[in-house]
Amino acid sequence: MAGIPATFGGYPFDPDVYGSFIDQEPTFTDNIIASQVVASDQSMADLLDNGGTVGTIRFYNPPDPEADPPLARDGDTDNTPVETAGGKQSWIRIDRMKAWKAKQLTREITAAEPMRYLARAVGAYWRNYWQGLMIKIAGTVTGLTGLESHVINATNGVTGALLIDGQQAALGDFANKFGLIAMHSKIAAEYKKMGLIDYNRFTITNVLQREVELPTLNGLIVLENDRGTFDNTNYSCFLFGAGAFLTAEPRVITPDFTDYDPETDGGTDKLYTNRSMILHPNGVSFKPDAIAKQTPTDTELATATNWDLRYNAKNVRIAKLVIPASQLDAGDQSRITIPVNSTTTVEGTVQTETAGA
Repeated sequence: MAGIPATFGGYPFDPDVYGSFIDQEPTFTDNIIASQVVASDQSMADLLDNGGTVGTIRFYNPPDPEADPPLARDGDTDNTPVETAGGKQSWIRIDRMKAWKAKQLTREITAAEPMRYLARAVGAYWRNYWQGLMIKIAGTVTGLTGLESHVINATNGVTGALLIDGQQAALGDFANKFGLIAMHSKIAAEYKKMGLIDYNRFTITNVLQREVELPTLNGLIVLENDRGTFDNTNYSCFLFGAGAFLTAEPRVITPDFTDYDPETDGGTDKLYTNRSMILHPNGVSFKPDAIAKQTPTDTELATATNWDLRYNAKNVRIAKLVIPASQLDAGDQSRITIPVNSTTTVEGTVQTETAGA
Protein backbone atom coordinates (compact mmCIF):
# COMPACT_ATOMS: atom_id res chain seq x y z
CA MET A 1 0.00 0.00 0.00
CA ALA A 2 2.19 2.78 -1.34
CA GLY A 3 2.16 6.16 0.32
CA ILE A 4 1.46 4.90 3.83
CA PRO A 5 4.37 5.64 6.15
CA ALA A 6 6.27 2.89 7.96
CA THR A 7 5.35 4.57 11.23
CA PHE A 8 2.39 6.65 12.27
CA GLY A 9 2.21 8.68 15.47
CA GLY A 10 5.44 7.01 16.55
CA TYR A 11 3.97 3.50 16.16
CA PRO A 12 5.01 0.94 13.51
CA PHE A 13 2.47 0.21 10.81
CA ASP A 14 2.51 -2.60 8.27
CA PRO A 15 -1.01 -3.19 6.87
CA ASP A 16 -0.05 -6.54 5.34
CA VAL A 17 1.14 -8.23 8.53
CA TYR A 18 -0.22 -5.99 11.24
CA GLY A 19 -1.93 -7.96 13.98
CA SER A 20 -1.55 -6.43 17.44
CA PHE A 21 0.85 -4.53 19.62
CA ILE A 22 3.00 -6.28 22.22
CA ASP A 23 4.26 -4.19 25.11
CA GLN A 24 8.03 -3.93 25.39
CA GLU A 25 9.13 -5.13 28.80
CA PRO A 26 10.43 -2.23 30.92
CA THR A 27 14.19 -2.26 31.48
CA PHE A 28 13.82 -1.30 35.12
CA THR A 29 12.53 -2.88 38.30
CA ASP A 30 10.70 -1.35 41.24
CA ASN A 31 11.75 -4.05 43.72
CA ILE A 32 13.34 -1.60 46.18
CA ILE A 33 10.34 0.67 46.64
CA ALA A 34 8.16 -2.45 47.01
CA SER A 35 10.26 -3.90 49.83
CA GLN A 36 9.68 -3.54 53.55
CA VAL A 37 12.42 -0.94 53.96
CA VAL A 38 9.73 1.63 53.13
CA ALA A 39 7.29 1.86 56.05
CA SER A 40 3.88 3.34 55.37
CA ASP A 41 2.66 5.87 57.94
CA GLN A 42 -0.54 7.40 56.62
CA SER A 43 -0.84 9.58 59.72
CA MET A 44 1.85 11.78 58.13
CA ALA A 45 -0.52 12.49 55.25
CA ASP A 46 -3.47 12.96 57.59
CA LEU A 47 -1.64 15.88 59.20
CA LEU A 48 -1.93 17.70 55.88
CA ASP A 49 -5.70 17.30 55.49
CA ASN A 50 -6.22 20.94 56.44
CA GLY A 51 -3.51 22.17 54.09
CA GLY A 52 0.24 22.68 54.24
CA THR A 53 3.22 20.80 52.88
CA VAL A 54 5.45 20.31 55.94
CA GLY A 55 5.00 18.09 58.98
CA THR A 56 6.99 17.32 62.11
CA ILE A 57 7.52 14.07 64.00
CA ARG A 58 8.66 14.34 67.60
CA PHE A 59 10.72 11.69 69.35
CA TYR A 60 12.26 10.99 72.76
CA ASN A 61 15.86 10.04 73.37
CA PRO A 62 16.13 6.80 75.37
CA PRO A 63 17.93 7.05 78.74
CA ASP A 64 21.56 6.02 78.21
CA PRO A 65 23.44 4.63 81.27
CA GLU A 66 26.78 5.36 79.60
CA ALA A 67 26.05 9.02 78.90
CA ASP A 68 24.04 9.52 82.09
CA PRO A 69 25.07 6.84 84.64
CA PRO A 70 23.03 6.08 87.77
CA LEU A 71 24.12 7.55 91.12
CA ALA A 72 25.39 5.65 94.12
CA ARG A 73 22.64 5.30 96.73
CA ASP A 74 24.93 5.91 99.69
CA GLY A 75 22.67 7.86 102.03
CA ASP A 76 24.44 11.17 101.33
CA THR A 77 23.91 11.75 97.59
CA ASP A 78 20.65 13.33 96.40
CA ASN A 79 18.84 11.60 93.55
CA THR A 80 18.20 14.80 91.60
CA PRO A 81 15.92 14.24 88.57
CA VAL A 82 17.28 15.12 85.18
CA GLU A 83 15.22 16.45 82.29
CA THR A 84 14.12 14.02 79.63
CA ALA A 85 15.43 14.84 76.18
CA GLY A 86 14.06 14.51 72.68
CA GLY A 87 13.92 16.14 69.33
CA LYS A 88 12.00 16.40 66.10
CA GLN A 89 12.42 15.67 62.43
CA SER A 90 10.59 17.47 59.65
CA TRP A 91 9.37 16.00 56.39
CA ILE A 92 7.90 17.60 53.29
CA ARG A 93 5.23 16.72 50.77
CA ILE A 94 6.63 16.02 47.28
CA ASP A 95 4.30 16.82 44.37
CA ARG A 96 4.90 15.73 40.80
CA MET A 97 2.95 15.68 37.53
CA LYS A 98 3.28 14.11 34.09
CA ALA A 99 1.09 14.02 30.97
CA TRP A 100 1.03 12.04 27.72
CA LYS A 101 -0.84 12.37 24.45
CA ALA A 102 -1.61 10.36 21.30
CA LYS A 103 -3.19 11.23 17.98
CA GLN A 104 -6.56 9.60 17.40
CA LEU A 105 -5.55 8.92 13.79
CA THR A 106 -2.92 6.61 15.25
CA ARG A 107 -5.70 4.38 16.55
CA GLU A 108 -7.78 4.67 13.41
CA ILE A 109 -5.03 3.88 10.89
CA THR A 110 -2.78 1.45 12.83
CA ALA A 111 -5.23 -0.05 15.34
CA ALA A 112 -2.74 0.80 18.08
CA GLU A 113 -4.09 1.63 21.54
CA PRO A 114 -1.41 3.89 23.06
CA MET A 115 -3.67 5.35 25.75
CA ARG A 116 -4.82 1.90 26.82
CA TYR A 117 -1.17 0.90 27.11
CA LEU A 118 -0.48 3.99 29.22
CA ALA A 119 -3.27 3.02 31.58
CA ARG A 120 -1.37 -0.22 32.25
CA ALA A 121 2.09 1.33 32.39
CA VAL A 122 1.60 4.54 34.35
CA GLY A 123 1.64 2.80 37.75
CA ALA A 124 5.05 1.26 37.07
CA TYR A 125 6.27 4.61 35.75
CA TRP A 126 5.50 6.34 39.04
CA ARG A 127 6.83 3.50 41.23
CA ASN A 128 10.11 3.58 39.35
CA TYR A 129 10.30 7.35 39.70
CA TRP A 130 9.77 7.24 43.48
CA GLN A 131 12.34 4.48 43.78
CA GLY A 132 14.92 6.49 41.85
CA LEU A 133 14.24 9.48 44.08
CA MET A 134 14.57 7.29 47.16
CA ILE A 135 18.03 6.14 46.00
CA LYS A 136 19.07 9.77 45.37
CA ILE A 137 17.95 10.77 48.86
CA ALA A 138 19.68 7.77 50.44
CA GLY A 139 22.92 8.66 48.70
CA THR A 140 22.60 12.23 49.93
CA VAL A 141 21.76 11.67 53.59
CA THR A 142 24.53 9.10 54.07
CA GLY A 143 26.92 11.97 53.41
CA LEU A 144 25.63 14.10 56.29
CA THR A 145 27.86 15.22 59.14
CA GLY A 146 27.60 12.54 61.81
CA LEU A 147 26.99 9.74 59.30
CA GLU A 148 30.51 9.51 57.90
CA SER A 149 30.73 5.88 58.98
CA HIS A 150 27.66 5.08 56.85
CA VAL A 151 29.68 5.49 53.64
CA ILE A 152 32.24 2.74 53.08
CA ASN A 153 34.75 3.20 50.25
CA ALA A 154 35.76 -0.22 48.94
CA THR A 155 39.25 0.63 47.74
CA ASN A 156 40.01 -3.09 47.33
CA GLY A 157 36.94 -3.77 45.23
CA VAL A 158 34.47 -6.57 45.92
CA THR A 159 35.70 -8.85 48.70
CA GLY A 160 34.10 -11.34 51.03
CA ALA A 161 34.71 -9.08 54.02
CA LEU A 162 33.38 -5.87 52.46
CA LEU A 163 29.75 -6.28 53.44
CA ILE A 164 30.50 -7.47 56.98
CA ASP A 165 32.91 -4.59 57.58
CA GLY A 166 30.45 -2.12 56.06
CA GLN A 167 27.57 -3.22 58.26
CA GLN A 168 29.73 -3.01 61.37
CA ALA A 169 31.20 0.37 60.43
CA ALA A 170 27.75 1.89 59.97
CA LEU A 171 25.81 0.48 62.92
CA GLY A 172 28.33 -1.25 65.17
CA ASP A 173 26.57 -3.75 67.39
CA PHE A 174 23.29 -2.82 65.68
CA ALA A 175 24.58 -4.20 62.36
CA ASN A 176 21.88 -6.88 62.35
CA LYS A 177 19.29 -4.12 61.87
CA PHE A 178 20.14 -4.13 58.17
CA GLY A 179 17.98 -6.55 56.20
CA LEU A 180 18.38 -5.69 52.53
CA ILE A 181 21.08 -4.66 50.10
CA ALA A 182 20.36 -3.10 46.71
CA MET A 183 23.20 -3.46 44.22
CA HIS A 184 24.01 -3.18 40.55
CA SER A 185 23.86 -6.45 38.63
CA LYS A 186 27.61 -6.13 37.96
CA ILE A 187 28.34 -6.23 41.70
CA ALA A 188 25.88 -9.07 42.19
CA ALA A 189 27.69 -10.96 39.42
CA GLU A 190 30.99 -10.54 41.25
CA TYR A 191 29.54 -11.97 44.44
CA LYS A 192 28.01 -14.85 42.48
CA LYS A 193 31.42 -15.66 41.00
CA MET A 194 32.77 -15.82 44.54
CA GLY A 195 30.00 -18.22 45.52
CA LEU A 196 28.87 -15.93 48.34
CA ILE A 197 25.25 -15.44 47.29
CA ASP A 198 23.00 -18.14 48.67
CA TYR A 199 19.71 -19.12 47.10
CA ASN A 200 16.96 -20.31 49.40
CA ARG A 201 14.50 -22.22 47.28
CA PHE A 202 10.89 -22.48 48.31
CA THR A 203 8.79 -25.13 46.63
CA ILE A 204 5.06 -24.82 47.22
CA THR A 205 2.76 -27.64 46.15
CA ASN A 206 -1.00 -27.49 46.38
CA VAL A 207 -3.16 -27.19 43.29
CA LEU A 208 -0.27 -25.60 41.42
CA GLN A 209 3.46 -26.04 41.98
CA ARG A 210 5.55 -22.91 42.21
CA GLU A 211 9.23 -22.45 43.00
CA VAL A 212 10.61 -19.20 44.37
CA GLU A 213 14.28 -18.29 44.83
CA LEU A 214 15.37 -15.70 47.37
CA PRO A 215 19.02 -14.61 47.00
CA THR A 216 20.81 -13.58 50.19
CA LEU A 217 24.29 -12.30 50.99
CA ASN A 218 25.55 -12.49 54.56
CA GLY A 219 21.94 -12.82 55.67
CA LEU A 220 20.74 -9.79 53.69
CA ILE A 221 18.16 -10.05 50.95
CA VAL A 222 19.79 -9.08 47.64
CA LEU A 223 17.92 -6.84 45.20
CA GLU A 224 19.60 -6.33 41.84
CA ASN A 225 18.80 -2.91 40.44
CA ASP A 226 20.87 -1.12 37.81
CA ARG A 227 19.23 2.30 38.05
CA GLY A 228 20.87 4.75 40.42
CA THR A 229 23.63 2.33 41.42
CA PHE A 230 26.29 3.29 38.84
CA ASP A 231 27.60 6.73 37.86
CA ASN A 232 30.23 5.72 35.24
CA THR A 233 32.94 5.88 37.91
CA ASN A 234 31.64 4.07 40.98
CA TYR A 235 29.13 1.37 41.81
CA SER A 236 27.01 2.06 44.89
CA CYS A 237 25.40 -0.62 47.03
CA PHE A 238 22.71 0.60 49.42
CA LEU A 239 22.04 -1.09 52.75
CA PHE A 240 18.58 -0.64 54.24
CA GLY A 241 16.88 -1.73 57.43
CA ALA A 242 13.16 -2.07 58.05
CA GLY A 243 11.55 1.36 58.23
CA ALA A 244 14.59 3.14 56.79
CA PHE A 245 12.14 5.37 54.91
CA LEU A 246 8.72 6.57 56.02
CA THR A 247 6.11 7.11 53.36
CA ALA A 248 2.53 8.26 52.91
CA GLU A 249 0.37 9.50 50.06
CA PRO A 250 -1.28 12.88 50.71
CA ARG A 251 -4.64 13.57 49.11
CA VAL A 252 -4.64 14.69 45.49
CA ILE A 253 -8.00 16.02 44.29
CA THR A 254 -7.54 14.92 40.67
CA PRO A 255 -4.81 12.28 40.40
CA ASP A 256 -5.73 11.29 36.83
CA PHE A 257 -7.58 13.18 34.13
CA THR A 258 -8.26 12.35 30.48
CA ASP A 259 -9.08 14.93 27.84
CA TYR A 260 -9.69 15.19 24.13
CA ASP A 261 -8.37 18.05 21.99
CA PRO A 262 -10.42 18.13 18.76
CA GLU A 263 -8.27 20.84 17.16
CA THR A 264 -4.67 19.63 17.36
CA ASP A 265 -3.47 17.05 14.78
CA GLY A 266 -7.00 16.15 13.80
CA GLY A 267 -7.89 15.05 17.30
CA THR A 268 -5.60 14.19 20.23
CA ASP A 269 -6.21 12.07 23.33
CA LYS A 270 -4.46 13.28 26.49
CA LEU A 271 -3.76 11.74 29.87
CA TYR A 272 -2.76 13.94 32.80
CA THR A 273 -1.44 12.52 36.08
CA ASN A 274 -0.73 14.23 39.41
CA ARG A 275 0.97 12.47 42.29
CA SER A 276 1.94 13.39 45.84
CA MET A 277 4.25 11.45 48.12
CA ILE A 278 5.98 11.75 51.47
CA LEU A 279 9.28 9.88 51.13
CA HIS A 280 11.27 10.58 54.26
CA PRO A 281 14.56 9.01 55.41
CA ASN A 282 13.88 8.19 59.05
CA GLY A 283 16.24 9.91 61.47
CA VAL A 284 17.05 13.06 59.54
CA SER A 285 15.16 16.31 59.12
CA PHE A 286 14.44 18.30 55.96
CA LYS A 287 14.81 22.08 55.95
CA PRO A 288 11.65 23.39 54.24
CA ASP A 289 12.92 26.98 54.17
CA ALA A 290 15.73 25.90 51.85
CA ILE A 291 13.47 25.26 48.87
CA ALA A 292 12.51 27.88 46.29
CA LYS A 293 8.86 26.93 45.75
CA GLN A 294 6.04 25.00 47.41
CA THR A 295 7.42 21.55 46.63
CA PRO A 296 11.09 20.50 46.50
CA THR A 297 12.76 19.60 43.23
CA ASP A 298 14.82 16.44 42.84
CA THR A 299 17.95 18.59 43.00
CA GLU A 300 16.86 20.19 46.28
CA LEU A 301 16.11 16.78 47.78
CA ALA A 302 19.54 15.59 46.66
CA THR A 303 21.33 18.56 48.28
CA ALA A 304 23.01 17.55 51.54
CA THR A 305 22.80 21.05 53.09
CA ASN A 306 19.00 20.75 53.01
CA TRP A 307 19.08 17.91 55.56
CA ASP A 308 20.14 17.59 59.21
CA LEU A 309 20.87 14.46 61.24
CA ARG A 310 18.53 14.14 64.23
CA TYR A 311 18.74 10.51 65.41
CA ASN A 312 21.68 8.72 66.94
CA ALA A 313 23.66 7.47 63.96
CA LYS A 314 23.03 3.84 64.94
CA ASN A 315 19.31 4.40 64.41
CA VAL A 316 19.68 5.64 60.83
CA ARG A 317 19.37 2.36 58.97
CA ILE A 318 20.79 3.47 55.64
CA ALA A 319 24.36 2.94 54.44
CA LYS A 320 26.28 2.98 51.18
CA LEU A 321 29.16 0.92 49.86
CA VAL A 322 31.11 2.70 47.12
CA ILE A 323 33.05 0.40 44.79
CA PRO A 324 35.30 1.96 42.10
CA ALA A 325 34.61 0.52 38.67
CA SER A 326 38.36 0.46 38.05
CA GLN A 327 38.75 -2.08 40.84
CA LEU A 328 36.47 -4.54 39.08
CA ASP A 329 38.40 -4.24 35.83
CA ALA A 330 41.71 -4.78 37.57
CA GLY A 331 40.59 -7.38 40.09
CA ASP A 332 41.25 -11.09 40.21
CA GLN A 333 38.68 -12.84 38.04
CA SER A 334 39.18 -16.29 39.54
CA ARG A 335 36.24 -17.29 41.68
CA ILE A 336 34.98 -20.19 43.74
CA THR A 337 32.54 -22.55 42.05
CA ILE A 338 28.96 -21.84 43.10
CA PRO A 339 27.43 -24.82 44.92
CA VAL A 340 24.51 -26.52 43.24
CA ASN A 341 21.22 -25.79 44.95
CA SER A 342 19.00 -28.61 46.08
CA THR A 343 15.27 -28.50 46.49
CA THR A 344 12.98 -30.58 48.67
CA THR A 345 9.27 -30.79 47.97
CA VAL A 346 6.78 -31.90 50.57
CA GLU A 347 3.10 -32.06 49.69
CA GLY A 348 1.18 -29.14 51.20
CA THR A 349 4.20 -27.61 52.96
CA VAL A 350 7.07 -25.25 52.32
CA GLN A 351 10.66 -26.34 52.96
CA THR A 352 13.90 -24.54 52.29
CA GLU A 353 17.41 -25.69 51.63
CA THR A 354 20.31 -23.27 51.30
CA ALA A 355 23.08 -23.70 48.76
CA GLY A 356 26.08 -25.37 50.30
CA ALA A 357 24.15 -26.49 53.36
